[in-house]
Amino acid sequence: MIASRIRVEYLNQPLGLGNSKPRFSWNCSGDKRQSAYRIICERMVGADGKETIWDTGKVDSSAMTHIVYEGKILKSREVILYTIILWNEEDEAGDAVSGSFEMGLLDEADWQGRWISGNYTASKKMRYPVDCFRKSIKITKPVVKARIYASALGVYKLYMDGNPLEEFILAPGITDYRKRVQYQTYDATRYFECENDNHKLEIYLGDGWYRGSSAAYGVTNVYGTETAVIAQLELTYVDGSCEIISTDDSWDWSNDGPIRFADLKDGEIYDACKTPAYGSKAKLALKRKTVHLVASDNVYVKEQEVFHGRVVKQENGITVLDFGQNIAGYLSFKIKGEKGMKVHIFCSELVDENGYADPFSMQESKPKEGWTTFKILSKLMTNSFKGEAVPTPRQEIDFICSGDWDTYKTSFAVFGFRYIQIEGEAEFEPEDFCAIALYSDMEQTGGFSCSDERVNQFVQNTLWSMKGNFLDIPTDCPTRERLGWTGDAQVFFDTGAYFMNTAPFFEKWLRDMEDARYDNGLIPAVLPFAGVEQMYKATGSSVGWADAVYLVPYRFYKRYGDKQILIEHWNMMKSYGEYLKTHLGYKDRKQAASCEYNDGIYEKGVHLGEWLEPEEFRDKVYGASAKHPEECTAYLYYAMTILSEIGEIVGDLEASGEYKGIAEKARVAYEEIFVNEELFTTRRQAKLVRPLALGIITDDDKRKQVVEALKKAVEDYDYRVGTGFLSTPFLLGALTEAGAVDTAYKVLLNEKNPGWLYEVLQGSTTVWENWEGKDANGKGSFNHYSPGSACQWLFDTVAGIQVTGDKHFTIAPVPGEELSHVAASYESIYGKVSCEWKKTEGQIEYTINIPVNCKATIVLEGMDTVVVEAGEYTYEI
Repeated sequence: MIASRIRVEYLNQPLGLGNSKPRFSWNCSGDKRQSAYRIICERMVGADGKETIWDTGKVDSSAMTHIVYEGKILKSREVILYTIILWNEEDEAGDAVSGSFEMGLLDEADWQGRWISGNYTASKKMRYPVDCFRKSIKITKPVVKARIYASALGVYKLYMDGNPLEEFILAPGITDYRKRVQYQTYDATRYFECENDNHKLEIYLGDGWYRGSSAAYGVTNVYGTETAVIAQLELTYVDGSCEIISTDDSWDWSNDGPIRFADLKDGEIYDACKTPAYGSKAKLALKRKTVHLVASDNVYVKEQEVFHGRVVKQENGITVLDFGQNIAGYLSFKIKGEKGMKVHIFCSELVDENGYADPFSMQESKPKEGWTTFKILSKLMTNSFKGEAVPTPRQEIDFICSGDWDTYKTSFAVFGFRYIQIEGEAEFEPEDFCAIALYSDMEQTGGFSCSDERVNQFVQNTLWSMKGNFLDIPTDCPTRERLGWTGDAQVFFDTGAYFMNTAPFFEKWLRDMEDARYDNGLIPAVLPFAGVEQMYKATGSSVGWADAVYLVPYRFYKRYGDKQILIEHWNMMKSYGEYLKTHLGYKDRKQAASCEYNDGIYEKGVHLGEWLEPEEFRDKVYGASAKHPEECTAYLYYAMTILSEIGEIVGDLEASGEYKGIAEKARVAYEEIFVNEELFTTRRQAKLVRPLALGIITDDDKRKQVVEALKKAVEDYDYRVGTGFLSTPFLLGALTEAGAVDTAYKVLLNEKNPGWLYEVLQGSTTVWENWEGKDANGKGSFNHYSPGSACQWLFDTVAGIQVTGDKHFTIAPVPGEELSHVAASYESIYGKVSCEWKKTEGQIEYTINIPVNCKATIVLEGMDTVVVEAGEYTYEI
């Protein structure tokens, strides 16, 4: 038996790790069971020496995840070599497997670099070209190791001897810069292996999230007006000596390079006639509060799939290209025009009825002269403001030709698009344009296919919406807002975790959540901070969004078996529990006084309700004046039930018991007040799905009536989807649990609107925000992953793959008449598990694979339940 797929803090041989007590995880290959393990860690000493700093010895245990390093204290920059040996069920040792990881800068004192800025005084009313910094480096002896550590208040790009170091696109990523800024570690050794003694390190600095256009309304200067960068190049020579070249005011600077404007959402202006002159020097950044630099300890944002366009319209100097896939990404192209000729390119998710790129669905408006507090408040309250308006985001590139063939690739912007519109007389071929997808470099872990290609396309649409919205944080859409909405993340968590290894990604986002939480126990509706706090702080109290504070860590724990995630964030979760305790009861005092169940009711605060049901079912009142006691009380029960369970897991039994008591009061209040004749006759599927999915109804008769009402509501709606934001993830599962499997399949396979396959038949390659799509009255994204959360049902119910404990799965597939074949696999933290079923001549043949060192409970209709160990199993029923 040998260890495979070894991870250190969920990462594969990380460079620049910031966790000084990292945890090891692995899968097992060969044999049946692991009976013991041994981990040996050595640190490099000098050029060739090694020192053992941790040796577990032979540990009799089947554990293979979250094994905490307990050796000598790890130091900055150290390279740690590890070896893992496993023993099988016969107590036979397998081959040793080795790997390494490298520590980052663990102490603020390790930073010799200074924060430097462009040599000008920035104004809030101005936008500026990209800053270019340069340092010439003279090497006098052979280099054996070179590392660059870098970060920015803004977005930076590194060049060594003219070559881009593209390990992290849009580095340093997004955090609340007031609390924490990520840095990255780069291996630059290869650039010093040649005989060249003279080198140049360049850093380009754009506005990014720091002072660029942010949120739906394009506010700027959210964190400040002065961008800055910090970096240090550390060279280790063959003789063992070290040299550090750090950012300071001796670096050359200019902002006369080719990128004349750069904004994450609006795009770039690129003048191919220009190169940086470096005619001035950088300045030390203005004094500020201490910036806390931390290693990202996350997967990097990287360039991924590349798509080539085809012409769909060409007339009057306008060419429209279709890349065939809606993505979040940027462009690269080759073009030739007369010197000074301008080519305008606009990126869009849609084309209009005439075949031109259509910005309508993605754009809001903002004041041309910039936002003021008064105008923001006016926009939020009345959806209007005085003065000239301009669109946001612009998603465009203005390219100025040099007169020769020019090549270009976007540096500091990311767009949500499938189509581009090119305006200008320059020379190019359609194949000269490429669309490059950008997303966090998560390992794809799940695959699903079936006999219905429409369903397969829906699965791909959901996966692509995930890719388009997992860019260092889980965003809502890659166009209009591009914000870390908490509700989107929590409803999609389990679906996303099937598709990709999201563990390091959500570890980082939970740190963002800790940074964002308020003293009263709430978190904002979007995080990290993105300005417009008047809106996002108020909506942070909304149930379904606020519940991310415990649902994300809880589902993380269930998915990855990581108890530490609960311990680390228990105080944050508990603070929300305490907030709920102090805000029980109806808003209206008379109503509160007359209700005998008032201490189990919750509705205070601003709540969004179900949100984005089909238009005919939506509440007529939204915003602060809307009341949602049903939704709120249901989520009060859900919150207190889960918080009670978490409290028991982490050992806070007092809080656990208290929360359990409140959950019971909420259950009684909900059953007595909201489970009534009005509910039994409603057509609103969400009102019926919610109590079933959250397990709030314990009265058997009432539950049966709700089940029958849900089936009737779905049938009367012609098996179309009638749920909104909060209940769509639960719809198919609630129907299945209610015994209405055929109904669930009919909803999945419905081709009418609203429905997932309707979107597929409309040619969509991603998931829509609004069920109405182009027919929606308001704005809406066409790349919005949350409604795709139904894919969880395909994995955990149709294919029946569920993680139900430490090294344990439950395999309980639920075939439907409409499908003849299903195959799914999931690369879990414990190894790859798969289930396939085929219908053949009146029977169903199941093929199930369980990974080594794991067990599974197999539940198949028509067969007794069995518990099996690792291996492949085939059943015909």
